[in-house]
Amino acid sequence: MFMSKAKQLLRSALLLALTVLLCQCASKQSTAKPRLLEGNEFEAFASAYSSWDNRRSGTKPQELSDEQLEALADLFSQHREYDSSLLNYLKLLQDQPENYYLMYKIGVIFLLKGQLDAAQRILARVLVHQPEMLEAHEALGLAHLLSKQNLKAINEFRLVLSYDAQRPQAHYFLGLAYLAGGEPHKAIAEFETVSRQDPDHLANLTVLGQAYNQVQKFHQAITWLEKGKQLSPKDAKLNRQLGIALAGLKRYQEALQAFLVAGDEAQAYNNIGVYYFMDGQYEQAAKCFQLAVELSPTFYDKAKANLERALKKLNENKPESG
Repeated sequence: MFMSKAKQLLRSALLLALTVLLCQCASKQSTAKPRLLEGNEFEAFASAYSSWDNRRSGTKPQELSDEQLEALADLFSQHREYDSSLLNYLKLLQDQPENYYLMYKIGVIFLLKGQLDAAQRILARVLVHQPEMLEAHEALGLAHLLSKQNLKAINEFRLVLSYDAQRPQAHYFLGLAYLAGGEPHKAIAEFETVSRQDPDHLANLTVLGQAYNQVQKFHQAITWLEKGKQLSPKDAKLNRQLGIALAGLKRYQEALQAFLVAGDEAQAYNNIGVYYFMDGQYEQAAKCFQLAVELSPTFYDKAKANLERALKKLNENKPESG
């Protein structure tokens, strides 16, 4: 259960990382050197979106300047209107086929849409002509990471750091790659570097706590997670990791309070019940699982199964009468 939650947290961190790249797209101007698209590249990109209705935007793109059209596309992307954003970027690319920063933005949009093969192809093309574009290396690294090509992702992030060793974002992405690859000690080193440079990076503090939880250094996990809690007391992902750390130290009541912040009551009682069960406290575990079932009888089939396991253990451990 908790491994599944850890994977969910890692995926959330990756999605947040993509949002960071998206914000970069909107804030930078292109300085890329032009190159014409070859063959039917533009048509291939545009064909998947040919049915998009221009009326969705409420604008007439042909009446906008290139600068205004790009700003509109950036605005759509920031509001997760990815198809609208992509259509406008593609229109611009048709007029500016050698604008590699614009092509990078298109790659990021494909990445955000989960079209990883397309994102990898476009970003790789950008880097052929603009190898020094660090944000494109980072985006390509994230595409590799989401495709579970961890080694390729690590190599991209390391390449970025070879250009700029102090780049916090690249250290953060590299830490995510190490964490996804089952190397929490290496991840910790990267996340702690980020924390020294950007101490209020909430997502970094959360995954740093997660990494310490994975190596069972619960005191260190709590130290970092408490710092994050000062920034965002109700953050669900952070409180879930805090609950895991506290439960790892058998501070079960405090852990329960953290789990209650992280999710609904049924989930919280089921979570803490698992720890009581692993600790051999079957009666307490059964009470927690029973509460979880009562709080959400239709939702928590897992709690029912856990309750049955706990009751079975209780019966096995009862002294024989007479």
